[in-house]
Amino acid sequence: MKRIGILAVLLSLYVGATALAGEETEIFKNNEYGGVTKQITYSESDANFNKGMQKIVASYDNQGNKKKMEVYATKKHAEKTGWYKKVIYYWGRKKVSEAYSTDSDSAKYGFYKMVSYLDDNNRLEKREYFLNEDSLAAKLGVYKRVVHYDDNEKATHVEDLDVQGNVVVLE
Repeated sequence: MKRIGILAVLLSLYVGATALAGEETEIFKNNEYGGVTKQITYSESDANFNKGMQKIVASYDNQGNKKKMEVYATKKHAEKTGWYKKVIYYWGRKKVSEAYSTDSDSAKYGFYKMVSYLDDNNRLEKREYFLNEDSLAAKLGVYKRVVHYDDNEKATHVEDLDVQGNVVVLE
């Protein structure tokens, strides 16, 4: 019975190590947050690569707290989901997440970047869509569209803003 327990522990450690496999490199010792920045690159044989992650760049402050994480998608995942890079900023218990569209999704939906603001309960508060210059709304002076949400994550109102943050009224 003791051997089965030991084998189970060893197997779980092996599976965990395999799932987190990747080449980790420290790329900055004193980053913008006063800590280190590490890069993890996944090969095609890694479980995370098969989940769609090609590379992660994580930045920490001088206390070791994660402040920013960049996730780069594999080509296959990017084609499937419509984004090639996500950046997540950790502000205490709140998070801000940026998703950068692939060229095909950007052309299809008219925006190249989407920024989501999440509250301390991980609920969506606001989402900003940065419009392509060649979209109709952008030609009418809109730089970004901002959608505000209530506590149930239902859209409450939408604002169209120019580059300076002034409201643009489209009629």
